[in-house]
Amino acid sequence: MFHDELDLTVSYVSGGQTITSESIIEFASIWDPQPFHVDIPAAEQSLFGGLVASGLQSLLVTYRLYYQLGLLHGTVLAGLGMQDVKFLAPLRAGDTVHVIVTAESSSQTSRPDRGVVTWAIILQNQNNVELLSLKLSALVARQISGQA
Repeated sequence: MFHDELDLTVSYVSGGQTITSESIIEFASIWDPQPFHVDIPAAEQSLFGGLVASGLQSLLVTYRLYYQLGLLHGTVLAGLGMQDVKFLAPLRAGDTVHVIVTAESSSQTSRPDRGVVTWAIILQNQNNVELLSLKLSALVARQISGQA
């Protein structure tokens, strides 16, 4: 989808992904080895009351589900950044999560062949509890007259 084709009134919902305790432990063992991410008995004694995914894993799952929607495949020129990343509730083993993505803003740049899109993205679990929210901005190709 080109920058010019975005509809700011439409929200997109991804397919689901179920998070396993094995995936939580494997990810955290490498990237965030805190006891409540890697040790089930320790996690049960933590303020979470059980194993939870690292916030970093939650963020990466969110991005993957957003990417799999294919909204800007072939038109993204560069990522510009993430803003307002908020961890709202823990991602737990057994959760099946999906993302809701809405184009929050779209603007032109000084170059006629590109624009900037900012997406509002929410990660929800199977109970529609919001686990994470963020804004993601990207430099995107614009459709030039005569371009198919």
